[in-house]
Amino acid sequence: MNFRFGKLIILIFLFCMMTLTSAFAASCGNTPDLLEEILKRGKIRIGWINSKPFQYRNEKGELEGAFVNAGNMLGKELLKVEVEWVEAKWDTFIAGLQSGKYDVVISNVARRPNRAVSVWFTKPVVIGSQTFLVRKDKNIKKLADLDKPGSTVVVRLGSAAHITYTENEKDFFKNARIKSVAPPALPEQEVASGRAVAMGAGSIETQQIARANPDWAEVVVLPESPRSVGAGFVVPQCQHNLLHVMDTFADTLIETQFLVKQAEIYPDLVAGSIVAPTRLIGDLPR
Repeated sequence: MNFRFGKLIILIFLFCMMTLTSAFAASCGNTPDLLEEILKRGKIRIGWINSKPFQYRNEKGELEGAFVNAGNMLGKELLKVEVEWVEAKWDTFIAGLQSGKYDVVISNVARRPNRAVSVWFTKPVVIGSQTFLVRKDKNIKKLADLDKPGSTVVVRLGSAAHITYTENEKDFFKNARIKSVAPPALPEQEVASGRAVAMGAGSIETQQIARANPDWAEVVVLPESPRSVGAGFVVPQCQHNLLHVMDTFADTLIETQFLVKQAEIYPDLVAGSIVAPTRLIGDLPR
């Protein structure tokens, strides 16, 4: 009797999985081909999120950065279409992609499972690591110096650090409180004022802030910090053709050492630490 019941459960599970798979396939099958639409309209709309040196506005208000150069190359040289840049935000870029505000997102977006539920990612283009911006006068050297009752660690709302410490590694801090800050507020100001003991963010961002504020700021890298995560480009779900193009584009950037060359333009890009160590099929050992 138990064997028959167990077999029945397995059959029901398999039937449900087949039904869900068929429903998903049918749903994707009814989705218009976005790549075809892009080529027909002669324009690709690229979402970008402020994050220097990947994509940002310079003092003249002009959009620039390593991934801006990459996106322009994708549109003008590879797809032969016009490029329209549409500003997005870390906490709403998925909604903007799903609503059709832009076709793809070309920014340093961390590939996270919770994000992958709603959108599709290309292979990693860069890697990064989580660090902490702190005040020099606080003498912070280890995790215990941060993780104290009453301490606050601030993160940018919707950032990789926000997701890391509130979802994926929510038990990393046992005592300190995580506080998310939304634009136009600046999380580094919370640290500068003493309202927060540290700002959690990627290494490039914290190093930039520390260089701009050498009188008080420094960067701490803890051995316990979450491991580096890959960042890729983002496309809407069910867009197989567009994902294939964007994945091939990511391969092209890696193969041609695009970011290594961009590091000559943008010193904040430390090529050896942020370029994804991805070998292409057929690459010879080095």
